[in-house]
Amino acid sequence: MSENKENLESTQKNETVPEIKDDSSEIKIKTSRLSDMSPIKIVRILLIILTVLFVAGIWLRNRPDPVPSADSSAGTVDEDVQPEETVEPTPLPNELIDPASITVFIDKTHSLPADYVPESLVTPYINSTSDVIQVNEKAADALKSMAAAASDSSVTLYLTAGYISYETQDDYFNDRAGMVGEAEANKTIAKAGFSEHQTGLAFDFSDEPSGTNTTVAFADTDAGKWLIEHAWEYGFIMRYPEGKEAVTGYTYQPWHYRYIGKDVAKAIHEAGENYTLEEYYKIK
Repeated sequence: MSENKENLESTQKNETVPEIKDDSSEIKIKTSRLSDMSPIKIVRILLIILTVLFVAGIWLRNRPDPVPSADSSAGTVDEDVQPEETVEPTPLPNELIDPASITVFIDKTHSLPADYVPESLVTPYINSTSDVIQVNEKAADALKSMAAAASDSSVTLYLTAGYISYETQDDYFNDRAGMVGEAEANKTIAKAGFSEHQTGLAFDFSDEPSGTNTTVAFADTDAGKWLIEHAWEYGFIMRYPEGKEAVTGYTYQPWHYRYIGKDVAKAIHEAGENYTLEEYYKIK
């Protein structure tokens, strides 16, 4: 037992104690190297560092933005999405853009100035729903001749609308839009400036003195049938015929007629049933 104890003590004495490395001398050497550098050298190093940082900053500000790939997580480019097209008015000859012309063309892309008023408005003195209805003088005589011819055939035409000012048309459209919404109103009534009534060359008819029968049912009345058959003879056309909504932009309106002159009205009549002003002038 005592022998083992002596051997253990001998072993412990003979074990080598690890050498602890002293880094203080190395730190002192590095510190001494920096301290040995002159202030000029230090300033030069700092200037070089600042210059590099300055140049890098300019490059980062001015570099172009990376173009995202089609499968980038930032968003993909949908090739099927096309920019919304803007409907531009079709260029027209002067006789179709002069507000004073009987062939002036008005639709949803061709308008009249807000302050336009026909030079001469007259009261036609025919059966009408109001004494204050006025029309363009250029159409007045033809309108009276047509009403007289209808009367000779035992048909009474009641005029419900002629010239309508910009301001009044604006009220009509806004009232309608307030009831059914703008999109729906735009199918049946023109916005201010885009109404043929402002020319004094457009007319609405009824077979009743109250003027309430301005619906598609008017086409089946004696007055409606007579206009379809004979209006062209006096220079009038049904402006928005059935089945041509995509062409005219408006729904079928058998009560709405437009004075266009005998020559053009005859040509449109001879071109076929429900032929439109747009088709005649090749506007659409």
